[in-house]
Amino acid sequence: MPSPAAAPAGVTEREWEVAQLIAQGLTNAEIAQQLYLSMPTIKTHTSRLFDKLGVTNRVQLAIRVLELSET
Repeated sequence: MPSPAAAPAGVTEREWEVAQLIAQGLTNAEIAQQLYLSMPTIKTHTSRLFDKLGVTNRVQLAIRVLELSET
């Protein structure tokens, strides 16, 4: 599982926190509940992560998180 590594350049700490939870397999609803955020906020973070990390879906995002956490 990804370590709490620093967020990559251009990714906010909160976006990175969301990314790591996605990589753990949590749903948007589970992430929202755990972080005390609304569903639209989680969806916004996810969409921005897709753009910032150059991925198009949650699986690619999870793989990218794992890759970035290893470095």
